[in-house]
Amino acid sequence: MKKITLVFLGIFILPGFLLAATDEFTIKVMGGGDTIPPSTPTLLTVEPVASSQIDISWSVAVDNYLLSGYVLSRDGLPIATTTLTSFIDTGLNAETLYSYEVYAFDSAGNISTTSNQLATTTLAIPVISTSTPIINSPTSSTRVIAIKDLKIITDNTTAHLIWQTNFPARYALRWGQTDSYTGGYVLNEAYREDNETTITDLEPGTNYYYELIGYTPNGISIVLSKGQFTTQASSLATFVPNVTRLQSEVEGNSVILKWLLPENTPIKSIRVVRSHLGFPTDSSDGAIVFDGVGSIIRDVNALQFYQNQYYSVFVVGEDGTISSGAVILVRQNEAVVILGGEGVATISSASSSPEVEEIPLFGLDVQDILLQQDEQGFSFFNERINLLNTRDFTISIRRDALLEHLKSIIVTLLDPTDQRRSYSFLLRINKEGTAYEATIAPLWVVGASRLQVEIFDFERKLVGRYRKPVDFINPPASIAPVIFPDAILFTAKEAWPILALMLLVICLILILVWRRHNHTIPN
Repeated sequence: MKKITLVFLGIFILPGFLLAATDEFTIKVMGGGDTIPPSTPTLLTVEPVASSQIDISWSVAVDNYLLSGYVLSRDGLPIATTTLTSFIDTGLNAETLYSYEVYAFDSAGNISTTSNQLATTTLAIPVISTSTPIINSPTSSTRVIAIKDLKIITDNTTAHLIWQTNFPARYALRWGQTDSYTGGYVLNEAYREDNETTITDLEPGTNYYYELIGYTPNGISIVLSKGQFTTQASSLATFVPNVTRLQSEVEGNSVILKWLLPENTPIKSIRVVRSHLGFPTDSSDGAIVFDGVGSIIRDVNALQFYQNQYYSVFVVGEDGTISSGAVILVRQNEAVVILGGEGVATISSASSSPEVEEIPLFGLDVQDILLQQDEQGFSFFNERINLLNTRDFTISIRRDALLEHLKSIIVTLLDPTDQRRSYSFLLRINKEGTAYEATIAPLWVVGASRLQVEIFDFERKLVGRYRKPVDFINPPASIAPVIFPDAILFTAKEAWPILALMLLVICLILILVWRRHNHTIPN
């Protein structure tokens, strides 16, 4: 009996140790007991740059497992959550003392102790006399701003500008197909020496004019550069998936935005654009409040002068392709998902509304509202739509099915697990110019939902609304991914050498047992 037990132990345990000695597999461990906080970061500098801005930097914190980011506080109140080790604090009062602290946190929710405290006072608002000459010297607050270098990198629909200035300055960038620069503009409120921005939604193979204006901390402006650039020829790139579960919170006059990043999508950055006039329709149509990698931001004092702020969140892929945009409207006392230019409508559950609700002011055939997921295609004309909860899907409307005077199209998805929540996305013209599209990343949940498409004209009036129930379902067993949370995962191609080795080991064990058994048989 002992010999049989040894054989079974050899067969089932030894191969496991052999597998563990290789690096050709992935182990997924569930749970965890990380209770060790990150090390404490050290505030290094708090430097007043202008009457309304202070630049802060701190040292890198270290964690035993995975550092997630930092929380920066001003006068005891959190103002920013970031993965960086620096922050530009804007919108401050002139000649005012501000104190800063920072702490780190990890992926398990452990937080470090709070850093040292540093304080500084913002600069005074300069009084410039018209008779005072501008002195170009390092110590003068009125020295001339100059551009050191400017690089313009283009692809078929974007232009990326990178430049430096001789001292911190903010900028305004205008562009267009003529020197009247009617294509769009970007206005940056932060003063810095190293700057970069991306112009999107350009026409492939087209020449553009641009003008870059710099502003000193004391308000003096100068044209830094003006010229032309040409986008590259057209390609067949499509939209990358949008962020999902875009939500917001209001703290005083500040807005906190949170979202989930799309999985399996190489991301260069997330760009958040804000406007009090309406939803920015591209990633340069408004004030850029965030351009980096992360899933949470704090827009300080965004509601100080306006009751409503409209936000669009764009995903920029590594190849420069930009998502259609996730959108949300934030009000002074509440955060709401937009539905309608003449007021904010609420979304009830999918079962309480008709399958298709059309506003008579605009006639669009529901067969022209299309959904595509892998090889499956649907339209709002289908009686019922089933979508896999693990796959991206694209919603589109043919361009020639819509009137030219339309301003924007917004699709809203009801959360299948909490129908008090909904998430909205812009539909934008695709690269081929044939349809308005948006690609939506999976929510990874099962349940009944509803898609709502709203169409607005240039006066931002709602002219069409269409609704359709949608069910999110698990993939069929034949295509569902097999996940063993605490097991070893490897592909068939990678597995055959290991299986062959296992078989060889089993054979050797059986031979050894057989020989031992023969040696013990008495003559």
